[in-house]
This record gives sequence, structure tokens and C-alpha cells, in this order.
Amino acid sequence: MELVTKTESVATPNQPKILIVDDVPANLFALEQTLKPLKAQLTRAESGEQALSKVLREDFALILMDVQMPGMDGFETVELMRAYEETKHIPVIFVTAISKEDHFISQGYNSGAVDYLFKPINTTVLLSKVNVFLELAKQRAQLQAVIKENQQMSAHNETVLDCISEGIVSFGADGNIDWANPTAQKLLGFDDKPIKGTSLFSLFYHQENTPPLTWAEFGCSKVIRSKAHVRSSDYLLQRKDHSTFPAEFSMSGFTTDFQKGGVFSFQDITERKWTENELIRLAQEDSLTQLPNRSLFHEFLRVSIQERIRDNGNLALLMLDMDDFKRVNDTLGHDVGDKLLQSVSARIQKSLRQGDLVARLGGDEFGIILPIIRHSDDAGRVAKKILRSFENEHLLDEHHIKVGASIGIANFPEGGQDIKELVKSADTAMYHAKGAGRNSFQFFSEEMQERVLAKDLLEKELVIALEEQQFECYFQPKLDANSQLIGYEALVRWRHPSRGLVYPCEFIELLEETGLVVELGKQMLEMACAQTKAWIDEKLISDNTAVAVNISVKQLSNGLLLRTIEEILAKTGLPPHCLELEVTEYTMMNDIEKAITVLNDIQRLGVAIAVDDFGTGYSSLTYLSKLPVNTLKVDQYFVNGIGKDQNDESIVKATINLAHSLNLKVTAEGVETEEQRQFLITNKVDFLQGYFYSKPKPPRDLEQWIEDNSKRISELI
Repeated sequence: MELVTKTESVATPNQPKILIVDDVPANLFALEQTLKPLKAQLTRAESGEQALSKVLREDFALILMDVQMPGMDGFETVELMRAYEETKHIPVIFVTAISKEDHFISQGYNSGAVDYLFKPINTTVLLSKVNVFLELAKQRAQLQAVIKENQQMSAHNETVLDCISEGIVSFGADGNIDWANPTAQKLLGFDDKPIKGTSLFSLFYHQENTPPLTWAEFGCSKVIRSKAHVRSSDYLLQRKDHSTFPAEFSMSGFTTDFQKGGVFSFQDITERKWTENELIRLAQEDSLTQLPNRSLFHEFLRVSIQERIRDNGNLALLMLDMDDFKRVNDTLGHDVGDKLLQSVSARIQKSLRQGDLVARLGGDEFGIILPIIRHSDDAGRVAKKILRSFENEHLLDEHHIKVGASIGIANFPEGGQDIKELVKSADTAMYHAKGAGRNSFQFFSEEMQERVLAKDLLEKELVIALEEQQFECYFQPKLDANSQLIGYEALVRWRHPSRGLVYPCEFIELLEETGLVVELGKQMLEMACAQTKAWIDEKLISDNTAVAVNISVKQLSNGLLLRTIEEILAKTGLPPHCLELEVTEYTMMNDIEKAITVLNDIQRLGVAIAVDDFGTGYSSLTYLSKLPVNTLKVDQYFVNGIGKDQNDESIVKATINLAHSLNLKVTAEGVETEEQRQFLITNKVDFLQGYFYSKPKPPRDLEQWIEDNSKRISELI
């Protein structure tokens, strides 16, 4: 459904026209909806060029102009409009999200705009200002005859009428007020006394016992005298009783040199300022605990680090994670969990020193910044105080709950030179505290630092390894009960440039953690398919031999696996039935519904699916019957128990029977002895894999093994 329609308003006789200019259709639609209550015809333009074309052909009462547009921006468009006699007097209000800095505002007024509205737009302010110009258009039509007779009076009236919905005063060249509308009288506290004759600059806030501003002293006088127009979005005005209020004002001169005075229009923006401050507060505050949120936490930490760098001092960062908070949510509900978080927040705050900061970073994680520490054990004392506060139960309605906390501490600069390093160090220490028994604290140590650095180095090396394709495919044969080769599993090895051959146990976990496993999986899949196709073409193996490739949880969940398989099969020319994907029980159970969908799509390609490490305890038999699976692989843990543990033997038998009852094949992995082989064959296992037959081998060595195995089988026959 298209939300933003591109339709022009239907013209109604005598309705004033408003041109709205923005290159984003959604913004145009939003403005149209906002302006709908007004009795005006709305016309769109989606570029500066289109706007210029329309104003030359049509008469508009007002233009609402975006500043940033491709091609001709708002400033250039208005400047060009001012070059044409028939368009130079059309009022233009910039509606923009660009910087509020003075030079941007000055540029807008220099180009010829009469006002600025900054996004997000206050609807009330927008309608109020637009109504002014619509009313002006109406008055212009009614007073056309008078305007022709008295041009000087027209200029004065137009300037006054431009701002009739706001407080308006007009003043002479001496700076004294000669007229004010009722709104101005009321806002400035002159309800009971005429304001006429009062100095305009006495309205601007000035401290007691100091004289009001003068024209020469007024900070914007140069801008005023150069363009006869100035605007401020935030200035303190002073009432007759000397109380103040924030105001937004515009000042325009009747002539460019102010020889005949000018008009000063303003509005009280107290409510807007309160709203802005409240939004700032909410943007930096956690709504549940009223503690600073992650954004303010990072800003406070950044400033604290800069200060400690300047004074060569120290600070400490504590990362706190509640113990067993998930249990509270799961058993008592999230409402009780929220109350517990509020109670914990209060206790942590009471445990801190003046000037320290605690922030809720999300869930049950808190960050605590001690911006100044004089002694190395300061952070430890604070951590002990926090943990002592956790010793008492939290009384939450009828629930009495006791929880602990694990705290990790990193000192600056030893634990890190910047925010990222310091947070990582404190997190590492916190996880060590959890591992050490919970409800304790740990300092980040040199040993932890070495592990973190080693992990960072390994991650960088893995990125390079993927870019340079340092990973290799090793293959381990799979055979049937007659020792005939039916396929093989592709296993990854890392040919490190200095360390030599590195086994997956040293890097797979980090690849999973960082998401790099997706790229590795793609490379492995392509290498395995290409090698298998080459062997089929060389007639080293039959065209029914399948290569099994392991798939990680990240590959299964990222949404690109099906397309990757299709592209690689097309690129290598390998028939789909010669590819089998091995997926662990955990990988599938991580998101079972999505796994069923993805694996069904893959199986429809003709690719086989095998459940790896079956029996390790993750899967549900209910889901197993729904999964598009061709083969179960019995985990080698149970195969190793054959001949040693009757329970393991029973599990192996049950797995084989279960698989066959579901019309699935069974592969036993980790076969190392003749006893295991005979037991498995006796119990009708379909395929066998393990060191009894062969270790994983590089391609050339496997080629030799295939030839030797074929000879052995021929000799037996």
C-alpha cells in the first residue's frame, strides 16, 4: 500500500495558494496533512527548479521551503525568486532540520526568507504563522485599492499584519515603542499601563542596577542594519515587573536603514523550552529506574577520561550484572522484575560517593563510573559496599527476594585508554567474577589483559585469513557396512602463515562469536563442492558420492544460506544430490520454526540434510518428526562407550531403531575399534566414519586413500 500520494489540491475560487517545497515525498505529505485545516490550496514542488517554475506561473500567498535539496537548494531557489519582480515579494519560510547555528540562519535571511521553522515542527506554531500570511493575503485583496493610493502606508501595514498572531510592537528610529497589539501588552505586563513611549531595548533582560541596552550596544545591530531583519529563537525578555521569559522574536525595519523605525514581533516559548529540556532529560534517562541511560553513561565516561588525561589522574569503571535476575522474571513475572530493578538501583545509588555515576545499560546490567580515585583500592571499597547492600532481601509487595551481583572493575589507564577498551576490560572482569562463584567482584588483571589482547589478535588474523583464503578443506571418508566409500565430510583447517596447521578447536568459537563463520562457511562450501565435482569428472569417485559440509547457527539464521547454496552449486556444477549439509541439534533448536522453513527449501533443491551430534540432549522428538532430515549422525561420545558402557550401547541401538522407524539413515561417527565397527554393523547402522578407517586428510592424500581402499575391496572380492 502506498502511503504517500502525489496529488495536487483541487483549486477553490478565492482560496489563497501555498507552495510547499521538499524533495522527500513523505515530508510533503506530512505538511499537507498538517495544513489541511486551513482554507488554502496546497501545491507541491519536489525540487528548487520545479518550485521556481511554479512561482513564475502561479500566484502564491506563501512558500514553505526545505533547505537541503539535491540540485538547487532552498537558499539558491529563494535568491533566484528575489531576482524576478513578480516573485520577489512572496513570503518564504524555511522548514528545515539543518543546524541552528547563526551562520546558517543568516544565510537564510540573506537569501530573502522571512522566517525559519526547525524540524521537528511544532504544529501550533506552523499553523499560527501560516495563518498570519493567509490573513495577509486576504487583507491584501481587500485593501488593493488603498495600497495603490498610499504605498508608504501599505509597507507599514504589511509589516505589522505579518505578525498579528504574536506580540507585536512598532518603534521609531529612536528605538521607542509607538504602538503595541493587545498580546504584546499582556505578555510584557502592561495591561494596566500604556506601553507607548517605552524604550524597545528596556524589554531585553538586563541585570539590576545596570542600564538597558542601547541600539549601538545591541548584539545583532550590524545584521539588522545590513538587511533590516533579524531573528532570535531564544532570548530573555523582561516584563514590567522585571520577571523574565524566554522568547522567540523577529525584528524588521520599514526601510533598510531603519530611518522610519520598524516592527518587533515575539512569542513566549516557556512551554516549548520546558518540552525541549524534558526531551533532553528523557533521551538521557532510563524510564524505569530514572538512572542515566547508556547514552549519558558514555558521555560522562568520555568527559571523565579527558579530565583524568589532563590531570594525570585515575578513574575506575565498574560493570555490575545481577545474579539470577532471569529466574525472578521467569518465576514471578516482569512486573516484579521491574520493581526489583528499581530497588537495586536505589541501593547502588546509596552506596556511591558524591560525584560518582551509576547508569542502567540495559536489562539487569549497570555501569558505575568513579571519576576520581585517589587510592588503588577505592573501587574495591565501593564494590564491597554495593555487595553488602545486596545482602538484605528486597521487600516487593508480598515477595521477599534476595539476589546477588557480580562486579567487574577496570581502572584507567591500566585497564584501557579509551571508552571501548575500558568497558571491554570491566566486562571481562565481571564475567570472571561470575565464573568465580558470583556475588563477588574482580579487578581486571594483566592475565585478563593478555587474554583479551590475544583474542583481539586472533580476530584480526582470522579476518586476514578469510581475505587471503588461508583455510583448507580436509576430508574424512564415510563408508557403508561393506567398506564401500559413499561420501566424506569436509572439515576445516587453517594454514597459518607462521604457526602452520591450526585445528578448529582454536578458532571456531571466536568465528561464531564475531559472525565471521558465515564467510568461512561459504568458502568451505565452495571448496568442498568444487573438489567433489573435480573428483567425479576424473572418475575417482562415483557420481552418487556426497560431500557433507557443516552449517553453523549464524549461517542458518542470516537468511542467505539458500541463495549461497544455489549460487555455489551453479558455479561448481556439482549435482545437488552430491551435497549433504550437517546441522547440529543445537543449531536447529536455536530457532526451530525458522530452521524447518530454511531446511525445507534446501531439501527441495535436492540437497540432503543430516543431524550432527545426535543424542547430545538438545532436540525434541516432536520436532524431529517435522524436520526435513535424511540422516542422523550418532555422536561419537556414545560410540566410544561401545564395549564399555551398556547405557551408551542402548542409546546407540535406540537411535538406530528410531531413525529407521522415521525412514532415516544413520551414520556413526568416531568409530575407532573393530569392536565398535562390528557392534554397529550388527545393529544395522547404515554408514560409519572414524579413525578406524581414516583420519581427515588433505585432498591429495584422500585421493591416494580412495585408490588404496578400492584395491583392498577388489582383493577381498
